[in-house]
Amino acid sequence: MPLELRNMETEPPIDKLKLALVGAEQNGKSRLAATARKPVLFHDFDNKSESLRGLPGVFVISYVDPQWPMQPTAAQDWLTIVSKLEESLDLGNLGFTSAKGVNVRTNVIDSITTLGEAVSNYAMYNSTDLRREVKFGGHKVFIQASWDAWRAEMLEVRNNLLRLMALPTDTIITLHETAEETPDSTPEKKKFTGKIDVYPSRYRMLLKYFPEIWRVKLTQSVVNNRSAITPKVFPLPTYEFDCGTTLLLDPQEEPNIEVMLAKHEQRLRMKSPAPHAAKQIEESLVVKALTK
Repeated sequence: MPLELRNMETEPPIDKLKLALVGAEQNGKSRLAATARKPVLFHDFDNKSESLRGLPGVFVISYVDPQWPMQPTAAQDWLTIVSKLEESLDLGNLGFTSAKGVNVRTNVIDSITTLGEAVSNYAMYNSTDLRREVKFGGHKVFIQASWDAWRAEMLEVRNNLLRLMALPTDTIITLHETAEETPDSTPEKKKFTGKIDVYPSRYRMLLKYFPEIWRVKLTQSVVNNRSAITPKVFPLPTYEFDCGTTLLLDPQEEPNIEVMLAKHEQRLRMKSPAPHAAKQIEESLVVKALTK
């Protein structure tokens, strides 16, 4: 792969969004991701595409493994789609015939946790050294036999996530959250720090690839003079979770990515004057200095 050289001073404000959304189940992560720049392509591993029904500009590919004794296919299907995207971003080439000629703007992996499960299922099916077997009547369940199984899963997920992030599209992943345990916590007697961690915790290593890490959380608010529980976005760090953003955003935002990006661009323009305005300011300062 050739070196990539970029003069960041001349880069557009938000040329390429790399965003990790962290939150509990049913807290609005998928719906938030659907508000990204269109067209949005959802790589649906959680089998919940119904939650996106009726949303314009959103296309879904659902990956589902067949039941044992058939070989798991979701992980390989995912690799096939990533390869097709590397060849062309045209939705028509992925099977969306009604959208032929329309290029993907945002890729969403929903969720990265379940993608990992699909990768693990494929690895254990094809490598007996990575698994233990438990029989239930007429079928078997495979369980990771060693750290090698977890390591193989993480490497495959990371490597192919980086392939997706190399595309000229926005990339969004969703991760589940869990209560962070203390170092002396045990399965028999759990202890917690009061903070939030991603689940499973080994997926924390993926966060280093994302400049934007936002938490999505159901929050009580007032809507039409009535109390309601609605999703809110928290892009700035809190005691509970180390969120992070490079954008000019508020500590709490309404769940709409395009609106949040527009807010950042507007604040950036207000913070940095236009080139001609900056030149006028500089000339004014020079005149003042000469007339002193």
